[in-house]
Amino acid sequence: MNIYFVRHGQTTINHQNRVVSFEDRLNETGQKQASVLAEYFLSIPIDAILASPHKRTMETAGIIAGKLNKDIQEVPLLAEKKWSNEIEGMPLNDPEVERVLNLCREKNASDPAWHYSNEENFIDIKKRAISCIEYFSTHRCAAVLAVSHEYFIKMIVATMIYGESLSFEMFRSFYVCTSLDNASFALCEKKQDTWKLIALNTMVVQIKRTHNASDAIRLGSRGIPMKTSRDKSRGSS
Repeated sequence: MNIYFVRHGQTTINHQNRVVSFEDRLNETGQKQASVLAEYFLSIPIDAILASPHKRTMETAGIIAGKLNKDIQEVPLLAEKKWSNEIEGMPLNDPEVERVLNLCREKNASDPAWHYSNEENFIDIKKRAISCIEYFSTHRCAAVLAVSHEYFIKMIVATMIYGESLSFEMFRSFYVCTSLDNASFALCEKKQDTWKLIALNTMVVQIKRTHNASDAIRLGSRGIPMKTSRDKSRGSS
């Protein structure tokens, strides 16, 4: 089983480096990014498209699904981490946002169950990631495209790698040392009962048509240009 975890296209909030919220929608750049992704996935057999219920993920999934002629299954487990209401929509460099996030990091390092207000803490999001992995394990599809968010995709991947032993500090290290840009994707493969990360932060940056194939120029997980055609390794979700 292959799961292509796609991060949604760019939003105005992303572009302005603000704390995200449920209502954020794709901007013009994000819509174009989703269209390029849709073209790319035409060359990859996809059995099902799943999406977080957030507007930006449903819009991204809708553009891809329209091109692939697939239905979308809304999956709340794929939602982004819930941030405190007090800081949603605020600039990330705002002193109050920095104070709240630093406090949460400090407290969660010693008490992963600690809450500032109504945000999801490390324990909450890890439990949801475990439930999401169990949910995917029940799927009979060979290839699934799941549209989600940076924080939660990284949490799923880290949980697949480390399992129940994943700690707050381990996840923090994983989070800050990896990238997952808008409209990039990670590919995770399951064989028997083992998950394997095949690629991370793969970006489709250009698609060109030939008389008999669609070739995609993409950036791999380390930013190294790679060329992939229909019959080659499929890249990441």
